Amino acid sequence: MASRRDDVETLRTAVRNAGLRATPSRIAVLRLLRAAGSPVSHSDVVAELSSQAWDPATIYRNLTDLSDVGLARRTDVGDHVWRYEAIT
Repeated sequence: MASRRDDVETLRTAVRNAGLRATPSRIAVLRLLRAAGSPVSHSDVVAELSSQAWDPATIYRNLTDLSDVGLARRTDVGDHVWRYEAIT
């Protein structure tokens, strides 16, 4: 359990150092992006976090915020679907 706690603290620190509030949804989105093996779409993130009670709009805002501060990268591979990946 200690490594999970350290992971959450590392994510929380990264988010705060980027100038954002370290909300539970933002931490969950960043954790998912860092664990993903490839870029994921907003709907992929929503599906993965479906057990949580977060609104899809909240998840979208978190993805945008993380991209704006340089913790994530947003790309379009030509199919007009934004995909996000963590920048580590």
